[in-house]
Amino acid sequence: MAGIELTEVVKSYVQSMEFQNRNLFKPQTGELAFIDTGTFKIYVDTQDQAVGSHVAHGAYEPHVAKLFRTHLKPGMRVLDIGANIGYFSLLSSSIVGENGKVFSIEPNMNNCRLLQASKSSNQFSNISIMQIAASDTASLLAMNTSYSNGTTSGLSEEMEILLRSNTVPAFKIDSLKEFDEGIDFIKIDVEGAEYRALLGAEQLIRKFKPMIVSEFSPTAMPSISGVDGITYLQFLCSLGYNLSVINPSGELSQFGDDIHGVMNAFEESGVDHIDLFAIQR
Repeated sequence: MAGIELTEVVKSYVQSMEFQNRNLFKPQTGELAFIDTGTFKIYVDTQDQAVGSHVAHGAYEPHVAKLFRTHLKPGMRVLDIGANIGYFSLLSSSIVGENGKVFSIEPNMNNCRLLQASKSSNQFSNISIMQIAASDTASLLAMNTSYSNGTTSGLSEEMEILLRSNTVPAFKIDSLKEFDEGIDFIKIDVEGAEYRALLGAEQLIRKFKPMIVSEFSPTAMPSISGVDGITYLQFLCSLGYNLSVINPSGELSQFGDDIHGVMNAFEESGVDHIDLFAIQR
């Protein structure tokens, strides 16, 4: 591996099937707290370094939350792909109200339990939780977790590894009847699987033209989605979207269909992912 940056070597190994099959990912520890955000209450694992601890300290993605509060309206229908413990599902529910609807797609059963508990405690009857993964084909995948975050991958052909795998069903969003009445807003954060998930929702997107908030981690996409970041951005633009980067302040840097401008913004950010806002031209 001469000539390769150490960070790239580590990243490649962490994303590899070998690493995932060694069961080195960190589990959730079960130290629960019920946090009042001021808008809704949410159950979190305080030892969850991916999401829960940040929510507990009031510092979970405020720039994205600002965009939700600006663009969501009562009565809207929201699709939360990769809902995790449900922070943005609950926020969406509080905004769209009883005449709106929130569909929460999340493959991790621990996250789904916490989200169901939060939904019940807030009496948010407009949330529908679906414990599945979103992909471009219907299949059975292996679920690999790191605290509340996680990735999905194809099942191993090695019997010993297969028998130790945590499996989750994956579906194409376009095949699900729940969304026939329309979707106004999509949030997607699936740790590099965004391309495959939205490819499986292409018909829905072309028909209803929802606003899309997407995590963008081009370093994770090749190993998870099998495409690079540029291909993902090209896909969004081919669906008729203009692209903006959500800055840490919550303000938008608008790039239209300037894919290389978005890539430059990522490279200059100095972090492992940025957040995008896509809206129809």
